[in-house]
Amino acid sequence: MTEIKKTYKNYVGGSYVRSESGKTFTVELKNQNYELPLTSKKDLRDAVTSSKKGYESWNKLTEYNRTQILYRLSEMIEGNKESYIELLQEHGLTKAAATKDVDNAIDTVVWYAGLADKWEQVTGNLNPVAGDYFNISHQEPIGVVFTLNSSDVSIDKTIRSFLPAMTVGCSVISFSENNSVISLKLAEDVNNSDLPEGTLNFLAGDFSKIIDDVSRHVEVNALALYGKLNKENLKTINENASTSVKRVFNLPSEEGLSSVLPFIETKTVWHPKGR
Repeated sequence: MTEIKKTYKNYVGGSYVRSESGKTFTVELKNQNYELPLTSKKDLRDAVTSSKKGYESWNKLTEYNRTQILYRLSEMIEGNKESYIELLQEHGLTKAAATKDVDNAIDTVVWYAGLADKWEQVTGNLNPVAGDYFNISHQEPIGVVFTLNSSDVSIDKTIRSFLPAMTVGCSVISFSENNSVISLKLAEDVNNSDLPEGTLNFLAGDFSKIIDDVSRHVEVNALALYGKLNKENLKTINENASTSVKRVFNLPSEEGLSSVLPFIETKTVWHPKGR
């Protein structure tokens, strides 16, 4: 008989919390069942409040310090590599595919950790202008980002849904449906990787239950939809987001420098060259 192996909680503000509604849902894997919190609108609002504080804390750190913290996350994942492989196998992956996915995830974290103190140098530039002036493009993080994770069973894809925004200084609310067990398992390593409280929050549940609330929330600055949605839901999100001039990125890039570009704003600085 299949039994409940573990009951996970959402991860918000550096703490593990039950859903305010008290409701849960069951994920049935190959040999084990997991009870997960069914995120409510109130849970989302709490996560946004936490993420705002996390954004301030994350941006007080130097870029070099952010690099160290993200690299620490890669070490945590590598230290628990076998448990992630077992979990992916529970989701139906072969051992070879699971091992490759975890190895890719570790490499992904290391790559973004290396980018954390270099991204502005490679995305900003000195612009040519007619006159004795410097015109410099300066980049800033967009703020609080809500991400809908990919539906593919993959720790690497789960990581690629929040690291691009975090690397440039945003705080993230990471929401999972199919990958809920993986993301909440990952929250345990995030909790031990020195990230400031609220910088990265994990929620699980049914996205359709909160789609209206998250797309209208004025303190969410951007939505990054890595999971595929139907045309009706996309239309709802875009219409609701327009009321607060919220950015919506549907299936954004998960590779290279282009993955961080949606999460930065460009400002220009003018200064006389002098003589």
